[in-house]
Amino acid sequence: MTPDPGRKLIDTWFPCAAVDEACGNSTGSGLNEKAIFTWFASRPIAQARAAVITSLLPEQPGVHALVDAAVLGDHTAIEKLGGTVSELYGGSPVVLDVFSGRGMIPLEAARLGATAVGLDLSPVATLAGRVLADYPMRDWSTEPPLPWPSRKDPPKTLFEDESTPRLISDLANFLGEVGDRMRAAVERYYPRNPDGSFPWGYQWAISIPCDGCGRRFPLLGSFTLRQPYRKTRDPGQALRLVIEGDSWGVEVIEGNPEQSPTYSSTELGDGKRRKGKSARCPFPCGHVHSLETVKSKGIAGEYRDELILAIDTEGEAKRVFRTLRPEERQAAESLDLTKLEGFGPWSAIPDEAIPAGNVHTVMASGYGYRTFGELMCDRQAFQFSETVRAIRTCHAELISAGATPEYARALTSFAAATLARRLRRSTRGCAVQARGKSNGSAQNRTYVTDLFANEASLNFQFDWVETGPGLGPGTWSSISAMGIRPYSTHVRGLRGSPARFRQANSMALPYRDSSVDAVVTDPPYYDMIEYADASDLMHVWLKRILFDIEPDLFDTKATRTKDGLQNKNDEIIVRRVHEPGRVRHDKDFYEASLSTAFRECRRVLRPEGHLVVVFGHSDPDAWKRLLAALHDAGFVITSSWPSRTESANTGVASIKVTVTIGCRVAPDGREPATAAQVDKEVADAIKERVRRWTHEGLTLGDQMMAAYGPAMEVYGRYSTVIQPDGQIASLERYLTLARRCVREATALRLDQIPIETFDAITRFAVFWMRVHGRTVVAKGEARFLAQVDNLRIDDVRGDLLDETSKGFRLLLDPPSRIDAASAEFDVARALAGAYASGGTEKAASVLARWERPADDEHLWAVIGDLAAQLPPSDDTAKTLAALQRNASAVKNIAQGIANARIDASPEKTPTLFDV
Repeated sequence: MTPDPGRKLIDTWFPCAAVDEACGNSTGSGLNEKAIFTWFASRPIAQARAAVITSLLPEQPGVHALVDAAVLGDHTAIEKLGGTVSELYGGSPVVLDVFSGRGMIPLEAARLGATAVGLDLSPVATLAGRVLADYPMRDWSTEPPLPWPSRKDPPKTLFEDESTPRLISDLANFLGEVGDRMRAAVERYYPRNPDGSFPWGYQWAISIPCDGCGRRFPLLGSFTLRQPYRKTRDPGQALRLVIEGDSWGVEVIEGNPEQSPTYSSTELGDGKRRKGKSARCPFPCGHVHSLETVKSKGIAGEYRDELILAIDTEGEAKRVFRTLRPEERQAAESLDLTKLEGFGPWSAIPDEAIPAGNVHTVMASGYGYRTFGELMCDRQAFQFSETVRAIRTCHAELISAGATPEYARALTSFAAATLARRLRRSTRGCAVQARGKSNGSAQNRTYVTDLFANEASLNFQFDWVETGPGLGPGTWSSISAMGIRPYSTHVRGLRGSPARFRQANSMALPYRDSSVDAVVTDPPYYDMIEYADASDLMHVWLKRILFDIEPDLFDTKATRTKDGLQNKNDEIIVRRVHEPGRVRHDKDFYEASLSTAFRECRRVLRPEGHLVVVFGHSDPDAWKRLLAALHDAGFVITSSWPSRTESANTGVASIKVTVTIGCRVAPDGREPATAAQVDKEVADAIKERVRRWTHEGLTLGDQMMAAYGPAMEVYGRYSTVIQPDGQIASLERYLTLARRCVREATALRLDQIPIETFDAITRFAVFWMRVHGRTVVAKGEARFLAQVDNLRIDDVRGDLLDETSKGFRLLLDPPSRIDAASAEFDVARALAGAYASGGTEKAASVLARWERPADDEHLWAVIGDLAAQLPPSDDTAKTLAALQRNASAVKNIAQGIANARIDASPEKTPTLFDV
């Protein structure tokens, strides 16, 4: 057979094991790169590298080992592969990412020497890409010195030496100068301590008027300030609320709290709490306000910001809480924001309105806050505004000193990224986090919580922390140092040409036909994250810095929306809530828009080019719609390669497996085919692949994901697939068939009995045990497994699967009842439970109720397989083993019970002996 010149590695092989291994360390997971700029749902850098390499290279002798080494971070291997790519393409192939996010895929394409291009609808994401993979890959060696003296106090995390890149040393200088200017501008509102230091931070709380007595009181969710720590003889600190007449105050005491919070869930006794929180007035009336009542007060404008405490630093890291000095309270109250000078077309404090109905993303909007500037108290917003002013002033002085506009833009953009990262520790969504234990047995460090409660929403707190202009976690100095450190590591290891980033709509690509060698992309994940809404807070601050410095991203022409925020109508996601005035982003919109984007990818691809899509989602519907979009756009899916990336990457993400999908443009003139023909081809293709996958170490679960590729490749060979009833076979049919074929191809047998001869419930449960054991499985994956045996999740929820917020776990407890229609797996569970509680006679009575032969080979095969799958130490495994040893006795007793039942039946035909 003549080799296919257009076939690439992605079509037949992917370094799954190397990606999985690389994601377990900081280099392969991309944690360093992700620390540079705040963005969402980024896949590990090892997976991006593997996707780019396999989309460009064909199968060659020895290439697998070289790719594995490159994925694991071997720089020599990366350089060798880069040379191979250059030789194959006669220069630099063009690699395009149409949903580039923070720029991981373009970064890896640029590292290989490709012409890397990243597009994203969000200007915030586009800026992230430039900071990651454009500016640090340029040569800045001819730039003039910065106009400020070299700093004596560079960030402590930066150890400069002769090898320190020019960009890094200048950034340390630039960020330090910004910090000095910001501190000088805000100092009068942050009185210093007697020793000349600034307090690390300040605790604030919102107060409301009581509906019972009319007095104002603060909403405090915790009175613990610092946990005790026996090792250092630290008693800890707590807040005490002091009530005097019609007013309240606070004190700081040693030890654990003596009072209950004023805002918390209600105690019901026995350690239980009522779901939801309420606010209790600390005055004698003790009136309790429901959460809805508290919210309504915010909407009515009845909230008031109250400065509660100051927080100093003692030693290197100990936070010490204290009451305010009079001048500190007076300074905070003297601030007037109305006279602040704005920035070009924008006000000094963001007055852009938070979109209506957006409470699930910007949670503060559900409590009456209407603009993005209101997500901070006035003094926080003032400190940010003066930081913006300092950054812009430093940029202007750089230009005056002879720096090129490009270099000034690079330094300023990183400073803007630093301000965006500081937002995560500096709003109403950030509280004091007192780590440790109340009994003093654990380290008691104090931190600021993250604004992002998860990647999909911005948190809101009634009591929050404001970090000051000095030193410590969450301050400008700290955030600067924490950004310089990973950026220094990143810049030192870079090779290749700068990637290009452009804000653009993936549904209308700004490139000519057949101009791209490969499209490698990581599309938005269905309904997981509303990217623009989640990043609008960053956007409104970034544009105040960069409106005339990165004008293609942030000037008034770039911001084409009426509300001054990011474009959301063209965002390819499923929105959980439809908002008035916006395009309805439902499932059909997602699929249709994704199809349009993929059609644009097909248009710009060269004839032999590949589209590679990285995707991860636990919902089967999301998978079906992604694959349908690819098919509708005219692509044939050639492969799908699972990587276990997320748990190693973040430790908290719900997706444990992401899949890299290889695609080629569908050929013209495809013929129709019958379902019988296609079903056989799919089964044959998967059977052949399973042998290879097993040899390569892919687990059954991974093989089921990988089976989508060959199934969809066969499905895509034909214009239509016609079923016996004349209907067109759906794509979903072949997703289910792919999984079933893996199970059949593995020759799964129980005691030499083919799995297909068992009932559907038993097939489902046995295969679940083989793939997942007793671990908790994501709900989407559970639905996938159920579909293999034409079951709905409701068919197995409850009696067979235990449901939690994280997913489903297979139950081995006895089912609620057994009868003649029960599945073999249910009877096996019932026998185990009965034997454990009552021995052979009780187990025999269960078996007799089943009304099938006591020696039914299917049942005893399930018992044997279940005992083999469980660890020997498992109690159920021990019971099943004992049951097997006493099987003869159980069968004999069960047969006797059955015979006795027959003999006692009134419907039994009389015999001579009965008369």
